Amino acid sequence: MSFPNQHIGVVRTPFGQADIFIGRYPTGGAIAIQLIARGSLPEPLGTFSTNLIAYDVTVADDEFCVKGWSENEPLVAPMLATGLFEDTGRRVPAGFESSPIWRVKNAMHVPPVRQRAKRIAAAT
Repeated sequence: MSFPNQHIGVVRTPFGQADIFIGRYPTGGAIAIQLIARGSLPEPLGTFSTNLIAYDVTVADDEFCVKGWSENEPLVAPMLATGLFEDTGRRVPAGFESSPIWRVKNAMHVPPVRQRAKRIAAAT
């Protein structure tokens, strides 16, 4: 994943405050969400999204698949509470897990879709 570079907000997690960055995965063009811990030496706290192109999962340009299991489980409620996202209620299989599909609520926060990603989506 290339580093999501658009800052869209801050979340208070059980691990401390983190900046929320959004971008797109290079393969398939799905939205990528990364959390960067705040502090004197900012460091990655986690990747909140998951790219499920290998499972033939397609979502709208303003939606993304949430990695809400394992180490990310404590991040789900705080991320939803930011008001930046909404749960669509849809779930897709992700190996042994199920991934919720969330929508980015503010259209200004939706990163542009690259032409390459559109061609891949159109070809499937």
